[in-house]
Amino acid sequence: MTIATNHRKAWCPAIEVKETATHLILKAEMPGLTANDLEIQVSPETVSIRGEHPEAKNEGAKELFPSELHYGPLECNFPLPVRVNRDRVNAELVDGVLTLLLPKVEASSS
Repeated sequence: MTIATNHRKAWCPAIEVKETATHLILKAEMPGLTANDLEIQVSPETVSIRGEHPEAKNEGAKELFPSELHYGPLECNFPLPVRVNRDRVNAELVDGVLTLLLPKVEASSS
């Protein structure tokens, strides 16, 4: 028996990563998504973001130009340039921009 599934390609948002003396700041564009649409996992070396952006159905509307909006599954992994403390991450989603404040792991003084 064959089961039909939807094999839409996952998309990855535009991101920027900045560094301060104590933190990495990762911003990702997530228009149309809410915090409930996202799953964020942070390890000391990587940030993983997964989610789904459902396409709104407009009955009777036909597409005049190919859509450039991202719909469907979202999945991406970002390697981090320095190790971060995953237990102290702060995340917020405001006006379609996800911001992660990632505290750097302090170098051990040996």
